[in-house]
Amino acid sequence: MSQARTTELLESKYVSPAEQETTNTYADVTGSKIDTYSQKLVSYIIKNTDGANSIDWKVLASNDDSTYVEAQAEASVASGASDTYTSTAAPYRYYKVQIKATVGDSQGDATLHGLAKH
Repeated sequence: MSQARTTELLESKYVSPAEQETTNTYADVTGSKIDTYSQKLVSYIIKNTDGANSIDWKVLASNDDSTYVEAQAEASVASGASDTYTSTAAPYRYYKVQIKATVGDSQGDATLHGLAKH
């Protein structure tokens, strides 16, 4: 394997999608997907940037980028608060985050940062 390919496989991968508003049902956070191929750790930090409403979030994982399972069950994040998810084994190849309003029609906003590293 070439040095360039080895370096590519070992480089950390980051995602930092734009702030996203929730809906009443779970929806993917656009730009949150991380391909953890050759990585050992995956981590997300979510912040509820809304001034009043809480949000719910969960982390999904897949090996085929088609069929996803919950890697982290639904958790609520209060207004102005943050929450994290970390897997030091990264047993799946793909990870992504979904968010929704905790209370229907009371939308919140979230920012997200994700990392996969060797």
